[in-house]
This record gives sequence, structure tokens and C-alpha cells, in this order.
Amino acid sequence: MFRPFTHKEVHEHFPFFRSNPLGAVINGDGSLRPINDLSFPRDNPAIPSVNSFVDADNFPTTWDDFNQVSRFFRGRSKPCLLALFNWEKAYRQIPTAKDQWPYLLAQDFEEKLYVDTRITFGGVAGCGSFGRPADAWKLLMMKEFDLVTVFRWVDDNLFIKELDSDVDMTAVVERKFTYNQVKVLAGQLNHVSYLLPQLWCYLCGLYAWLKSWKTLKAKRPVTATVKLDLEHWMLTLCSFKETRIIPNPEPTEIGWMGDASTSYGIGVLIGRHWAQFQLAEGWEGTTKPHRNIAWVETVAIQIGICMLQKLGVRAGKTLIVWTDNTTTEATIRNRRSHDFHVNEQWKAIQRMLVELQIDLVAKRVTSAENKADALSRGDSSGLEPNFQVPVMLPLDLDLLFWQH
Repeated sequence: MFRPFTHKEVHEHFPFFRSNPLGAVINGDGSLRPINDLSFPRDNPAIPSVNSFVDADNFPTTWDDFNQVSRFFRGRSKPCLLALFNWEKAYRQIPTAKDQWPYLLAQDFEEKLYVDTRITFGGVAGCGSFGRPADAWKLLMMKEFDLVTVFRWVDDNLFIKELDSDVDMTAVVERKFTYNQVKVLAGQLNHVSYLLPQLWCYLCGLYAWLKSWKTLKAKRPVTATVKLDLEHWMLTLCSFKETRIIPNPEPTEIGWMGDASTSYGIGVLIGRHWAQFQLAEGWEGTTKPHRNIAWVETVAIQIGICMLQKLGVRAGKTLIVWTDNTTTEATIRNRRSHDFHVNEQWKAIQRMLVELQIDLVAKRVTSAENKADALSRGDSSGLEPNFQVPVMLPLDLDLLFWQH
């Protein structure tokens, strides 16, 4: 959940929204579990609850109940070994669509509002929404490991294996791979990257891993870098639209220039359209590492993409971004940075590029020729107010910038 907002702040982002009371249930161990009570209000035809609009039959899943598990054991003629597995923070790992957020606001005791961006224990569709990845999880486990079967009830999994099976729980977590397996995976993802060029940078870890292999027949565990890259691939491939326009490799000139300064903020020009943002006090953050000018330059790219989304960019385009900053140019080319905050911002940019089905290429311009330089220093003279683009920033940036 994102911070408490006032009703006025929420209304600036969502013309229509509704809130639900923040509730709680008691777990078996006595701890409290917060819930977004989407069944409130009850028995009030004038104000139907969010859950009343949801048909649970549209979110089927295949939970294993007591009868199914007992039937399995009654049919066994020899002993077997069992292991329990529990998903950590199961529901809170499954995101909700942004267009659902206006209906998933939770209100606290001080009438402040929280934006809930994950499926909730108080939603009719929650169980089924989690059930889909749970079903996929079972199929993966059954295919990859020597198991008799897997039973699951929501986030609890019961693994069953024969006595002579060498599978253990650490094997599920610490899986090792051969050189050829990694080589095949890299080739497959490289092929997919022709449709998703935004993910090219996430192949670097795989190829570096392949290059470091000394004995090709030896099995090796996944490195931390490769694990992070593959998680990004998995999240993207699970959420992107299957039918896509193959991107045009020829870059398109749209007059996109951006610049940033710590003395004022950000200025972005796209043709005649423009946007200007001032940095809020305390934007650097209170904990180390602090945000810096490289991060502000990166946010300028994200604001440009938000403008394109508002203006209606055409899918399949590779767009030219003019910048006078060498660090920004390198970051656009590499799609990652050693700076923590810049890297985190680029993750958000990559998600937007995939969603909009566009790609970027950076080109250099001198500071004197950068038309966005004056904007980034607070000077919007000579620009037509009619072409100013109002931009709704993502929630994580909303408190750090003011649009002028």
C-alpha cells in the first residue's frame, strides 16, 4: 500500500474513486492480518460493495481439498515422504491492474486513504487470482522435479515423493544447470528480444555467466545477477500483450529533448509540446545513497514517456531522445546503471516501454542547442501554454516534483 493520502489528493488522480474500511482478521498464531474489506457496506442496495460487482466464477482455480488428499492416500500401496512448502506473502506478490486502483482504496481510522496495488484477502477474486500462478507453480514443480504429486491449498503446498527419490527442498531452491541448458535459454530469450528489445540489457548476465564457465560438463547454480535478470524476464513475459507489433529498427525523429538541473528541476520538449517540473524540497532523500542529478536526468526520460502516452504514441516505434548528458546517453544505451536510484527508475521506464511497445535510442546535443535547457532552469518563455502537457506522475514520484 502507498502512503496515506487526503481525499483531495486522491481526487486529483482519480476523478471517481471509492474507499473501503481497513479491517483485520486473526491468524492461527494470534497475529493480525490486515484486509481491504471489499464486501463493505453489506446489505445496502444504495451503495453496493466492490465484491458485489465481481463474479467469483470468472476466477476459477483448482485447489486440493481434504477429499482429494485423502483419496490419494487411500489409493497408496506403499509409504512415501511429505514436505510442506509455503509461499511467502502470497497474495501481496500478485499486482492488480492500475485501472482497478480507484476501487481498491482503503481508509484508516483518521479518514486517510491508502492505494492498495496488490490483490487483497478481502476480495472475492483474490483466491482465484492467486490460484492462477499457483496452478502454474505446480505444473513447473511436477515437470522439473522427481515428485509423485503436489497438493496445494491457497499458499500451502504439500510435496509428495517416493522413498528412493533424491529430491529435497534445497534442490528446489538451489537448482543447478549445465552449460548447454543456459546456452539454449540465452538463445531463446535472444530470439524473444526481437519483439522486446527493451530487455536486451537483461541478457548480459546470462552471456557473462556462459563466458565464465570453465568445465562445460559441470553444473553450476544461478548467480545473483542472473537471478535478478531472469526475474525481470519472467515478470515481463507474464504481463505483456502476446500480440505485438514488431518494432521498426529505424529511429524516428520527433523533436524530443530533455534536460534537468538541481537548481530548479526538469524540462521536456516533444515537438511543440512541453512539460516543466520543479523539484520538491527534500527530493534527495534522507537515507544513503541519496538521489542525485543522474537520477533527475533519468526521471526526465520517464516524464517524456508519460507525455508520449498522453499524446498517443504509435506502437512499434523506436524514438530518438536528444540529451546533452553523457551519463544519460550511456544509461539509455545500456538500460542500467551502477547508481541504485537510477537503476530503480530505469526498471520503471522499461516497464512503460514494454507496455507502450516503443523503444528509445539516445543522440547527443550540446547544452547550447538543447532547447529544454531553459525549461529545466524554470524559464518557459516563448512556449505556447496551449501545448503544455499535464502529466500524471507515478505515485513514487508524485511527492518529489511539482508541475508548472
